Parts: sequence; structure tokens; C-alpha cells
Amino acid sequence: MAQTHTTRAGLALAAAMALVAASGCGGDGDDDKKSILPKTVHIATASDQPGFNLFAGHNHRGFDMDIAFYLGEELGFTPKFQDVTHAERERELQEEAAQMVISTYSITPEREKKIDFVGPYLMTSQGFLVRKDYDGIKKEKDIGGKTLCTVEGTTPSRVGMPRHTVMNQAPDYSTCVSKLQEGSVDAVFSDEALLYGYVEQRKNGKVPLKVVPNVNMGLINRYGIGIPKGYPDDCRRILKALRKYVVEEWSSDIKAQLPALVDTYPGDWENRFKPDPEDLNTYSSCRA
Repeated sequence: MAQTHTTRAGLALAAAMALVAASGCGGDGDDDKKSILPKTVHIATASDQPGFNLFAGHNHRGFDMDIAFYLGEELGFTPKFQDVTHAERERELQEEAAQMVISTYSITPEREKKIDFVGPYLMTSQGFLVRKDYDGIKKEKDIGGKTLCTVEGTTPSRVGMPRHTVMNQAPDYSTCVSKLQEGSVDAVFSDEALLYGYVEQRKNGKVPLKVVPNVNMGLINRYGIGIPKGYPDDCRRILKALRKYVVEEWSSDIKAQLPALVDTYPGDWENRFKPDPEDLNTYSSCRA
């Protein structure tokens, strides 16, 4: 019943907006914009991040995908996914080539100047992924002189590192992980939660991986859903649905999609990674 009520409310709102525009009273600003929640919503995402967004076997799966499908059910749309690099996420929304970006997308003041956010739906520190047999990084000071890989256009790519650290930037994390496994870099630097997806994916491979415990750099990142600026009503609808998701479905989906993360922090993983539902009003571009 909740879904039907929401859908009817959305249709009523769209009809009212159309009536105002037709009568010449709609103004000349954002009030004239159509909804970004039509029957099919184009969602830009990476497709090579296990645990979050992975396209394999003709299917999309991962935590970000779980959120997209949940929002679709709650708000009455069908997600249609399209690839986007991390560096192109803002442009995708500014040009409205996609109605949403759900792609381990951290909320930052710099990005909020260009697009709007709804979230956070996950919090994470930033850490280091290494080969399981590697012990060259045990403390923060050990990072100096190491060769790291991260992805251009991400928050980790902007973190200052100790002297003599070599930072390579790749177009995606799969490239970084391949470099790590072949031995051309010492570590991959990214969001800790994201790195656990690769730990799980490669655990039975020839070169298993691990996240270095208790070594973090940079700030806490908060993942949000990116949307184009100027759609306050849709922003509030997404916010209400996402808050419901965090309360009802978040924990079970994390257990299913990121088991290596849960196993690493037994009894404490929710405290580390799950946002308080009230935080969504604090960090989102709208309030609901």
C-alpha cells in the first residue's frame, strides 16, 4: 500500500506541475523542470566494483544495485544502468545524461556545487589493499616510499601522502587491482568498504588480497546518490525512500554483498559503516 500511495502522490504532483506550466504561472526557473523519476530511470554506475556494482553474467549485482532496485520498487520506476567512470560522474548529471549516479559516490562540498546528493547510505574510512603475503605496510609511516594506485576523480586521489610516495592514477579500480596482483604497485588506496569487495572476489585466486588493518588516511567518506540540481520534490521523495531502506534493508544487503567486511569487524561493522537515518537530513541537499 505504501508503494501505491507514493506512486499516486507522484502522479498527482506531476499533473499539478503540468497544469501550472500550461496556465503560464510556472515561472522561469527550476519550477518548470520535469521530474527525474519517470517510468524508466537512467542510473550511471561503475560496473567493475565487486560488492557494490558488478556486471557479470548479463546481470548487475552489488550493494549499489540493491539500493537502485529498492528505490525503483518504492518510487515506481525501472532502473536502467549505464557505465560511467569516476571522473565523469558530475558531468553525467550536469548534462542530464543520467537521472541518478549510484556508484560509491562520496558527498563532498566541491561536488555539491555542481550536483545534488541524497544520503549518506554508507560511511567508510580510506585504507590500503595489498597482496595477502605482503607485510610492507603495518603503520602509517610505512606508506612513505611505496608505490600506490588509486582512481582519478575520486576522493582518495586528493589525499596527501607521505614524502617519496608514488601515486599512480588509473581510470578504474580493476586496473589498480590488476597492477597490484602483478606486482607493479605495492597497494591500492581507496575506501575501505570498497576494498573488501575485491578481497571477497579474489579470495580463492592465485593472488589473494587483504586490507591492511588499522592503517587509514584521509577523511571519512559518505556515499550518496547523485542527482541533477533543481529537482527538490524528487530529492525529497528519494530521501524518504532511502531512509526507509537504511532502516529496513541495509544490514541484510551488506551481509549478502560484503561478507569480508562483516567478517573483519564482527559485532562492530554496523557502527563503523551504517549511517544514522537522521544523518540523511544532515548531508542531503534536501530535507524530508
